[in-house]
Amino acid sequence: MSVISISINDELLDKLDKLLTVKGFSTRSEIFREALREYVTTEVWEEGKGPLVVTGMVISSKKSESPLNTIHHKYENLVETTLHTHLDEKNCLEIFILKGDTKEVKEFLSELKGLSGVKAVRHALISAEV
Repeated sequence: MSVISISINDELLDKLDKLLTVKGFSTRSEIFREALREYVTTEVWEEGKGPLVVTGMVISSKKSESPLNTIHHKYENLVETTLHTHLDEKNCLEIFILKGDTKEVKEFLSELKGLSGVKAVRHALISAEV
């Protein structure tokens, strides 16, 4: 592992040290690595190029289960696994773990948003590179 040095002002260093305690990091290096991973992952997402792991979450009416399954199978090369649960008598939550090219992941999420009965689609990004 390479060692680098950076310069930051005292105010920012104090904020960093407080975050270490609050967020559970044991070293400054750990928090910088995590921040850099998040920054790179966001860049990959915004550019639409490169591999990512994404959690896609969908709240939909129970009536939209069949269209959700159709899209799931259309993108089966991306879908690593799913979790389906009934929130109440009318609504379901579907969680998709997606792994693949960012462009295709975005297409998948866009198609979900266009389905009748889909009430919300959200995603969380995780870097495919450690």
